[in-house]
Amino acid sequence: MSQNRKKRPSGNQARRKPLGKAQLLPHTAAYAHEQALGWHLALAAFKAGKGNGSLLAKLAEVLYLAWYLREADFGTVEREVFVEAERILDAAASGASRDAWIIEADDCFAIITIFDLHERQLLCAPVFAVDEAQLRVARFSQSERRAPW
Repeated sequence: MSQNRKKRPSGNQARRKPLGKAQLLPHTAAYAHEQALGWHLALAAFKAGKGNGSLLAKLAEVLYLAWYLREADFGTVEREVFVEAERILDAAASGASRDAWIIEADDCFAIITIFDLHERQLLCAPVFAVDEAQLRVARFSQSERRAPW
């Protein structure tokens, strides 16, 4: 029997297609900065009292993506910052019934800290890790869980 044969995965092992170069590298700086600009514009809309559900979902997605990438060892921010950012977003969501989509400027520190972390994550985490975090966010959004932490 030849020694050069590749081992075939057994029935229990997942058959994963090898990752290409684009999946192993991080996103481009232009992509990360473009994403960050979108987050900051969404936050600016809330600070101006012009937020909405779509922008709130965008901010929540950043929060959860940053958390899952943090769990994958791409950057560190204390758990309490995530909890505080979620509290702020919840407060903004509760104003929706009064059509008052607002986040006070004094409350933005935790959210901006998460933005900074996630931008750094996009600059260093390989694309496949970001994709996996996005899948985890999608699964989380379909669950009954209140928060991923």
